[in-house]
Amino acid sequence: MELRVLGCSGGEAEGERLTGLLVNGRVAIDAGSLTLALRLSEQIAIRHIFLSHSHLDHICTLPFFTKNIFGHVEVPVEIHALPETLDALRRHLFNDELWPDFSVIPSPDKPVIRYSEIVPGEIYEVEGLHITPVPVNHLVPCVGYRVEDDHSAFIFTSDTAETDAVYALANATQKLSFFITEASFPNEQAWLAEASKHLTPAKLGAELKKLKKDVPVAIYHLTPGERPIMMPQLDALKHPKLRLLNQDERYVW
Repeated sequence: MELRVLGCSGGEAEGERLTGLLVNGRVAIDAGSLTLALRLSEQIAIRHIFLSHSHLDHICTLPFFTKNIFGHVEVPVEIHALPETLDALRRHLFNDELWPDFSVIPSPDKPVIRYSEIVPGEIYEVEGLHITPVPVNHLVPCVGYRVEDDHSAFIFTSDTAETDAVYALANATQKLSFFITEASFPNEQAWLAEASKHLTPAKLGAELKKLKKDVPVAIYHLTPGERPIMMPQLDALKHPKLRLLNQDERYVW
């Protein structure tokens, strides 16, 4: 399995792209940076996109992606997401007001994208991968994902405050190789983390005690400009396997 980090920032600034992962060049997890990180040929190769939730930083390049691949794909790209997330896309994005509805273009029978509802706990087999959504604790309905093949697995919690199910899933995954979770605000902004259902380094430290697997833990979603404040707070956790997730990294298991 190859995991490519297209973007992992909690905000957009020069040199910092929004959330997006690419697995084996064919399956994307979230769509915050598809068109910024990938050449056109790489975008055309994507067959499935699994969305964690409807917040803009996780979906914002989907419209430009649909335009870029138009005329280049014979089979619709599957957009997998919770029903609430798909409803938000239909009502607020691909609604012919903000962007054309590529779920019926060029025709309802042969659209560019096709919506596919997911159910937490179900396993979806695509492109040789087994992908399991798991509910997490965020402002809107949101899932993290376990992504597995026959040899390895990683977990991406997506955006979340304190939660349990994703850690239970991680602990039950025998071939877990990597665990990605978030820290969005410094400890001094705990009130903002609580209001927006995110984690601070201190809250993250308490959460990681639930993880019983001895695997590398990578942190994403830091707010741009807050890294100098947050890095000492993350270092203070003294977690031996903790590090930042970095844009453009590739992992191969």
